Amino acid sequence: MEEALIAVLLADTALAALVGNSVFPVARPQGSTLPAIVLHRIGSAPLNADDGEVGLENARMQIDCWARTYTEAKHTAHAVMLRLSGFEGGAHGTVLQSIERDLREGGGNAAAYLFRASLDFIIWSER
Repeated sequence: MEEALIAVLLADTALAALVGNSVFPVARPQGSTLPAIVLHRIGSAPLNADDGEVGLENARMQIDCWARTYTEAKHTAHAVMLRLSGFEGGAHGTVLQSIERDLREGGGNAAAYLFRASLDFIIWSER
């Protein structure tokens, strides 16, 4: 699912204009360009019926939008929301719900902190 979701995000011209190819699963490589997007699968479960699995999965995906400024992080998150809210893409899934929160990276050097707009999406997809 992660590869398909990355392809869906990069296919959006407005989003690609913001992040280029900086969309990664699990972690943002050190030194990668910003803004950037990182996808995390929080959890998933198959849909079951009386006869067992029906070939669908319900996954919660966290999508973090990293940037040097709060405004850049929010613009990137907004572009992700526009792309995925209500998205229906067959095997790529159907997005049903989203949650948003804003965070700031901590550490010893406040001048180097990055901003992160974090989004959670509930996605139904084929297994």
